[in-house]
Amino acid sequence: MSHLRVYIAGYSKVLSHKIEMKQFICFLAVVVFVMSCMLAHAADPEKDLLIYLPFDEGDGNKAGDVGPNGFTGDIKNAKWVEGVVGQALHFNNGSVNFDPLGIDQPKEMTIEFWFKPDEKIEGGNRIDLLYRLNGGGRPHITFNRGGILFGFYFATQGVELPIHTTHEVFEPEWYYFVGSQSKQIAWMYINGELDAEAKAGGDARMDFGTQGMCIGASQGNSNFFNGMIDEFKIWSVALTAEEVKANMEKTLAVEAEGKLTTTWGKLKSAAK
Repeated sequence: MSHLRVYIAGYSKVLSHKIEMKQFICFLAVVVFVMSCMLAHAADPEKDLLIYLPFDEGDGNKAGDVGPNGFTGDIKNAKWVEGVVGQALHFNNGSVNFDPLGIDQPKEMTIEFWFKPDEKIEGGNRIDLLYRLNGGGRPHITFNRGGILFGFYFATQGVELPIHTTHEVFEPEWYYFVGSQSKQIAWMYINGELDAEAKAGGDARMDFGTQGMCIGASQGNSNFFNGMIDEFKIWSVALTAEEVKANMEKTLAVEAEGKLTTTWGKLKSAAK
């Protein structure tokens, strides 16, 4: 009987060890899977960046895209000022307008930029940070729409959807905005932190390809945002929370001198 007890105890230890090994292997597999997803998801500026407007020209009435597509926008009623780093545009009932971009619909999307309102915003009339140049559609980024202080209004191929801020006021200071949309979920980040999210449930819809794009107003002539905008980018992928924080830190780390070249270099090197 004692030999049987010893045998049973030994077998139990072996069985317990096997179970622990299986649990560890399962855990390791999950870690590898998550890491592989994160690595595969990393944004590549050479192929995923649809438009990048550093607003560093410093004079003139054109805003140049230094990303792969090389778009050019027309500036109305805005002046060049010191921005987050380097130059930015300060709008006074103005906008930057782009003709239809003529790009393919991305299946995912991220919009990111910095903005600073001239005055505190805690209600009032509608103010558009981003809209189409022509017609309706999405995405748009708007203050005071339908009684909501601030929202990222996005769409899938089947439905239009909103994400509403949890902020109660926006002071006259710099904010870093990111709206990121995957096939399942869309997120809104303010200053590198998740503000709110919503279910998506399908491929992204971006109407700038056919309807043009307007920064700082609605269709170039109403709902004006008076304040500064800097470092505007649109990606054809959904940036992760880690990428959002990394992009914010990279922007803040760039010196004012030579910002355009330095920032583009940092974006490309980060993707390698």
